[in-house]
Amino acid sequence: MSETSQEESFLTVVSYRLFGKAASRFTFLKQVYEQSGISRLYESYMALMLFSSVVTFVTATVIGALVHSFLFSLAVTQFVAAVLVLSIVASIIVIAMFVAYPLYHGRQNRAEIDSNLVYTAGYMGVLSVGGISVERIFDRVVQVERHPAIRDLAKRLMTDVKVFGLDVVSSLNDVIKHSPSEVFSKLLVSIINTLKTSGDLKGILAFETERLLSMKREQLKKTLNALLGLGEIYIAGVVMGPVTFIIMITVLSVMGNVAFGISPIMQLNLLVFLGIPMICLVFIVILNSALPQEE
Repeated sequence: MSETSQEESFLTVVSYRLFGKAASRFTFLKQVYEQSGISRLYESYMALMLFSSVVTFVTATVIGALVHSFLFSLAVTQFVAAVLVLSIVASIIVIAMFVAYPLYHGRQNRAEIDSNLVYTAGYMGVLSVGGISVERIFDRVVQVERHPAIRDLAKRLMTDVKVFGLDVVSSLNDVIKHSPSEVFSKLLVSIINTLKTSGDLKGILAFETERLLSMKREQLKKTLNALLGLGEIYIAGVVMGPVTFIIMITVLSVMGNVAFGISPIMQLNLLVFLGIPMICLVFIVILNSALPQEE
């Protein structure tokens, strides 16, 4: 075991012993956390959050007291208020980070599942043609699936069946409970209904694959339309915009006008070396969020 893993294990044990009982009362984030795909137990995660916030509060209090003692001359009430405000804000930031991480992780997993589920469903449909059971289908998915978000959910089902001895329907319901993707949950619900009625996995998986393909085509059409709009904005903002500003700055400099006390040469340097790269960076972020997350 590496030093990092040992430190994380030590912090987990200490935080759970100190705040384990209190952490079990914080249930506001439990559903989101269970669907986020984080392997750590919820109570352990909340205990670590409380432990980190307390450590941050104490550390910020000590540092704030030292800084205000040596650098500022404040009255006692102002000194105490300033140190407490700094410590409380630091603790709130830590708690906000702990709350935001499951939301972010679940959103990433949902995007990964929604973008790549059609390929997994198609593979499952091919396996079902040979009359393979649901357990063996998901066992094969665990072995060949490249995307961790889908593979982890398949592993959960296999763990429920092989380790905890649950039946397939109960295991599928447990996976639905922990799935961040509504699309994947609907697929599993369809499989459950089929197992309870006709048992025709081949037919339902073929139908679901076709449905996912239709959704994929619609998603690609929307993405293409969005990229066309972004392309027009890019031409106007990154190509034509700087050229227009350069011409305007050049003309105004000939006329002797100085904007905001900045010389024309400095304005051109700011536009070329700061303005244009910043605009391009913004477009890179927008494109990264607009494109589907798939491999």
